[in-house]
Amino acid sequence: MTSSEVFTPSRFRFGVDQVWFWAALGVAALILGCIALFPLQAEVFNQEGGLIETISAACLFMAGVVALVKYRGLARLYIGVGCLLLSERELEADIYAEGSVPFAVLSGLDGLLDMTLVRVALAVVVLGGVLWHGIPNAWRAVRVQAPFLAIFVLAGLAAVVAQGLEEISGLYEATMSSVMKTRLFVLEETLEMYFSIGILASVLIGWPKEPTDESLHDPDSARGEHPR
Repeated sequence: MTSSEVFTPSRFRFGVDQVWFWAALGVAALILGCIALFPLQAEVFNQEGGLIETISAACLFMAGVVALVKYRGLARLYIGVGCLLLSERELEADIYAEGSVPFAVLSGLDGLLDMTLVRVALAVVVLGGVLWHGIPNAWRAVRVQAPFLAIFVLAGLAAVVAQGLEEISGLYEATMSSVMKTRLFVLEETLEMYFSIGILASVLIGWPKEPTDESLHDPDSARGEHPR
């Protein structure tokens, strides 16, 4: 059975025809609009270790755990490892009290990730997995219009826009008002949260299952194989 027989474009179409897809985009756009209009009020949720950053880290951590359980095998190990590394990047040990459990855990992870051997091993797992599994399957997902791909692309675009806002804020910081600086900061943090939520959604949706066992349980097929 070929991939075109299992995953037909008319069946999936990236899922953009679903009501929930556009509803989610509408809610996300509404939140961004409110934050842009009231940046000072939104700033309280965007501090280091605040609500927005915590949601981002939690979504990426959950995506990593789900990926490790759902997508097993050495070729797909990079998915879970990458999500967990992104989750660790969202949180800083300095925002927690020294001697606390979160401070000890994050400090230990920072020390571990600073080791050259660990970095090389992680680079091999992530880059090797992307080249071996990620790129070929991404192309296949484009051809069959797999639903998770649209969310993954939107999540990536949110991260790119967030990085762009950070660059703009750094370049024009001297000429910006404090309100504009705050606006760019809260928009950047919120878009990074959207990225994390999008990654989690992509992992949860995942690749559609192949209905290879449908014929095995089909009564007509069974009678054809066993005329008696």
